[in-house]
Amino acid sequence: MVSTEHWYVWDGREDRFVPAKRPSQDSKMVEALQHLKIRLATVNDRQKLFDFRREAFESEPEIWLPDELELNEIRKNVDEWKPSKYPNDFIIVAELNGEIIGFLHLTICYRLFNGGPSAWVEDLFVLKKFRGYKVGTKLMEFAKEIARKRGCKTLKLIVGLENLAGLRFYEHCGFRIIKVGLATMKLNNSK
Repeated sequence: MVSTEHWYVWDGREDRFVPAKRPSQDSKMVEALQHLKIRLATVNDRQKLFDFRREAFESEPEIWLPDELELNEIRKNVDEWKPSKYPNDFIIVAELNGEIIGFLHLTICYRLFNGGPSAWVEDLFVLKKFRGYKVGTKLMEFAKEIARKRGCKTLKLIVGLENLAGLRFYEHCGFRIIKVGLATMKLNNSK
């Protein structure tokens, strides 16, 4: 179990998360976040989604995996995204003053041998300056509600065991952390 007494931040020099003092909350930010909207993204949000991803990458380039897509590939994916084409995928956004400041991608899949439908959090990210204000918690609550309405028995995700900030957050949200390994494979779709 991860200690709940610490706040963790990424230390680029050490290339890992390190404990730090939790920053005090800015009263202006707390007031502004009273107007936060959590909602499903639509095709009209494509530019906002791209802008969010660009800002996320540019503000913290050291935290992204080496196989993350380049911005040009992300632009292409965002431009081609149609919610109607992926009815079991839900792009949930946290929006403040017309800008996306947080994002959660939820996928519902049918587990033939594990009790029917289950939900997976594929991705969750909140811009750095908005962390510590419950934006991620609100995104997760919205995702849980979608999963419940779709009859899911479980909500799962994969988090790196070195991601102390993520581990602490997910435990706070009610997840039980178990040791798993992540294996990925790039598929070459060209013939």
